[in-house]
Amino acid sequence: MVKKIIRLFALFLLVTVVAGITVYLTFVFLVGSEETVVVPDIVGQNVADGLELLTDLGLGCKVDGSEYSPTVPKHHVIWQHPEPGGRIKKGRNIEIVISKGKEEILMPDIRGMTIEQAGMVLEENGLAQGVVSQTYSDKYENRSVVAQYPRPGRMVARDGQVDLLVSLGKRPVAYVMPDMRGMTIEDAVSLMDGLGLLPGKIRYKPTDGALANTVTEQQPCPGCMAVEGSRVDLTVNRSRKGSIDRILRQDSGVRLFSYRVANGFLNRHINVKLNFMGGSLDVVDEYMKPGTELWVAVPAHMDATVFLYEDGELVGTRMFEGW
Repeated sequence: MVKKIIRLFALFLLVTVVAGITVYLTFVFLVGSEETVVVPDIVGQNVADGLELLTDLGLGCKVDGSEYSPTVPKHHVIWQHPEPGGRIKKGRNIEIVISKGKEEILMPDIRGMTIEQAGMVLEENGLAQGVVSQTYSDKYENRSVVAQYPRPGRMVARDGQVDLLVSLGKRPVAYVMPDMRGMTIEDAVSLMDGLGLLPGKIRYKPTDGALANTVTEQQPCPGCMAVEGSRVDLTVNRSRKGSIDRILRQDSGVRLFSYRVANGFLNRHINVKLNFMGGSLDVVDEYMKPGTELWVAVPAHMDATVFLYEDGELVGTRMFEGW
């Protein structure tokens, strides 16, 4: 009985071994008979070139989709599986994802906007400011966008740059500087105001042979070119009485300059400049209601000139002679 069991076990073991060897040999024969190739790297290649390479190697291709890419050009391969370098049987598919290129948007029209507004619109659309050039323009206000590239309405890549041409405003008028020597300070400032020039520093210096309170020197000089909006420094034939420190230490009273804002409905921008000791000081620079009465105190022991501007226009000038 025992011998019979041993013979049956031996027979079962033999059959199992033979079956295992048969399966192994069959697997080796079948697998070994299938040719394999190295997976090529087609990431970054044009789809047509990649397909041609796969076909030459006996491989197929399966497109799993497409995506926008800021770096990989349109119709090029972004991703592949299996990864390059491994081995794969011929006839198998390589899965790929194709690039749709950079995401495109419609270029907004930013002409006429200030450069700050244009920058915000570009940022909201995923665009960046490129080269900024400037030019004078009679049509567009200062710091407004005159032109843009790419032009409005075109499809452009998101994250692209937009070049801007920005207005400097109207081209300033250039004048031949008139000779104001010998004029009173009031007449000189009135002439400058008519030419669009602004009073700069006014200093007082005694000059023999010149009439009191008249201009003896000017900068820019007579005959020189002066651009609208520039400042003109004047020297007036009057002596300065001491230093600022001495004037501030003295307690000899003040003189008053008064002005009443014109009637109306809108507030007016009032700017009062006090020129003294070769310098200029804004003593008032604010919006005031119509009908408001304005008083400016001028130290008594100093030569000074008061210029009053209303909404940017010179409306009053007064000189004060020190005691």
